[in-house]
Amino acid sequence: MALSTVCAFTPAPPSSLSSVRQISSISRQTCALTASRMQSLPSAGKGENLDRRAMLRTGVSTILAAGFASDAFAASGKGDWARHDGPFSDSEFEGFSQTPSGLKYKDIEVGQGPQPKSGQKIKAHYSGYLLSNGKLFDSSYDRGQPLPFNVGVGQVIKGWDEGLLSMKVGGKRILLIPSELAYGKRNVANGLIPPNSVLVFYVELVSLAA
Repeated sequence: MALSTVCAFTPAPPSSLSSVRQISSISRQTCALTASRMQSLPSAGKGENLDRRAMLRTGVSTILAAGFASDAFAASGKGDWARHDGPFSDSEFEGFSQTPSGLKYKDIEVGQGPQPKSGQKIKAHYSGYLLSNGKLFDSSYDRGQPLPFNVGVGQVIKGWDEGLLSMKVGGKRILLIPSELAYGKRNVANGLIPPNSVLVFYVELVSLAA
């Protein structure tokens, strides 16, 4: 995602969750789970639809304009590479690089397009898993729509901002995000993401705004 995870904004009023456009405080979210995971992500409040960006944010405010006017650069957005079955093994994280913040990452495919600048609108596909048990908690690939947001300005979790800013369009990367760069001690969506969870995200930088 979403997807959404990372700054210190003032929580916004409740809104819906399907437009993937709102940035709101995940720490105040309630969950409207349904039988379908595709329609059961955490909400900032009431709403018939669920905002996918809620999975990738910490704080909040405005509602973004719907979509990009155009995509100057775009990747394919195929999601087979981001599928993982069962628990993760230590060997799967061999060869990962680590940043000073504690974020670990590995490039599966280095993009050939441009690199985003802080504050620039991008679209990213992702699949997010719990490291503890390998459980998938959300995937934009399953919905067929990448997550749009402004990178590097706290609209998503810190691990996402840091991990995506150094990618190029078309790139595919696995992020191993410690809890302090994700949701920390918060219990997200009634246990969907438990407190202190380390997260594994398969992310693809799909496009930059024109």
